[in-house]
This record gives sequence, structure tokens and C-alpha cells, in this order.
Amino acid sequence: MNKYFAAIALAVAAPFALTAAAPAALAQQADAELKIPPPPPGKGQVLFYRTGGLSGAALGCAVFDVGAADKLSSLGAGKYFILVSEPGPRSFTVKSLETKDALTLEIEPDETQFVRCKIKAGFMSGRADIAPSTEKEFREKHKNPKLVDAEDMSDAVRATNYPGK
Repeated sequence: MNKYFAAIALAVAAPFALTAAAPAALAQQADAELKIPPPPPGKGQVLFYRTGGLSGAALGCAVFDVGAADKLSSLGAGKYFILVSEPGPRSFTVKSLETKDALTLEIEPDETQFVRCKIKAGFMSGRADIAPSTEKEFREKHKNPKLVDAEDMSDAVRATNYPGK
């Protein structure tokens, strides 16, 4: 009988104990905000990101330079990567089974631009969509951003995001 009462007391007290630890965990998470490095002098950079969520969660958002056969990187749900580029116009495309979408940016020296990839509903599978974004939108949508895995990046993108690998 004492074991029964002990189990009930533990079940009642557990939520309070976990709640007391939650503010400390949230404070640590808030302090771990992503620091975006500036681009190298005279170059620009683009931070590509994909929001998380259930829509298209199993699909990747493969980012290419327009006309290139090799991808720059693939964005899984909740992931990001940074591409350093020479200033000037540069066009990107994303591909999925049903469609491809393109975006042209004017890369400015010493500036970071943001591009969001979103998987929209399609007939047979999700459709990748890219659009310009802002740092504010990136930070609002990415509470805990994760860098794309090194093996999912081209050599040039990997050199920026994983120096020394």
C-alpha cells in the first residue's frame, strides 16, 4: 500500500519538478542564438533556410545555381546553409518531382541576404518554392536553426560552413 501512495505522490510532483527546470532550459536556448558571420571583405553571402513543420517534412529542398548539374546543398526541414559569392547577379533554382522554382538576386559586397525555401502542397508530392526573406523572418521561423550536414553540401559551400573539412 505504501508503494501505491509513493507512486501517486511521484506522479503528482513530477510535473512541478519538470516545470521548475523549464525556465533554465529556455534561458539557455535563448542565449544560444545563431551568430551569423559577416561575409569575407568584398564578397556577399546568402543564407538559405527551410522552415520546419510537417508539410513536406520528408522532402529536401535541393538548391542549384541555374544551369548547373551539381547542387549547392539540400535543405531539410529546419536547416540552413550560407553561400559566399562574388558580387553581382546570381540565379538559383530549387527542384522537386513536380516543379522547379527560380530566384535571381543581386549579390552586394559585404552584405548578407536571406532566402527561404518552403515545400508547398502539390498533386503527387510537395513543390519546392524559394523566395527572398529577411533576417527578422529567419529568426522568427528558426528558433533553433541547424546547419545542413557537411555531406549534403558542395565543396565550395562546405568550405564556408565547415572550414577545415
